[in-house]
Amino acid sequence: MQKKSTEAINPYRQKLIEAMVYFAKKVKNPTKMMMYKLLAELDFRHFEQTGLPVTNLEYEAWRLGPVPKSLDKEITADDDIELPDDLAEALDCEKGEWETREGEKKPKFVFHAKRAPNLKVFSPRQQKVLKEVADIYRYATATQASKASHEKDMPWTKTIIKKGEGAVIDYLDQLTNKSPVSKEEAREMMEEIVAFQKTYSP
Repeated sequence: MQKKSTEAINPYRQKLIEAMVYFAKKVKNPTKMMMYKLLAELDFRHFEQTGLPVTNLEYEAWRLGPVPKSLDKEITADDDIELPDDLAEALDCEKGEWETREGEKKPKFVFHAKRAPNLKVFSPRQQKVLKEVADIYRYATATQASKASHEKDMPWTKTIIKKGEGAVIDYLDQLTNKSPVSKEEAREMMEEIVAFQKTYSP
């Protein structure tokens, strides 16, 4: 299904769409939850290197892994998916079913790219991280990807321990003493992004 987007297009939105198209073409299991994991990996890996995310999505620590709440709310309609115009121009989402170990059937959503991704919207570093993430998870299942999020010292794990399930994951938790940027530098850059985003608010 498709619905009209009310969100203004901005550079971060463009990168989100192109990243989803890229992942839909490059990984074997581009389900909704896998897509969320891939986007989070892209953003947090790039943040660790530069102090800046690629898509600027905000992620919450859900039981199975990081979830971009604004995107999930935008495309999820009860037990179905409704893509806004800009996403629907680039992607299809096929609804199917999967069965739990207990035999319970649940809906599954798989993304399919309608076109090739426009990698020109990404910097060379962003393209490199994009490719690295796709290569790592090319043949992974959503369950395997979820386990990777749960590893010790990962931002999802830190958030669950400190704040509990459903809390917003702090990008700064990705940084360590070995990161090229300090938390202070990253915090300043994130504040600049917030100011930039307000310019594009509808």
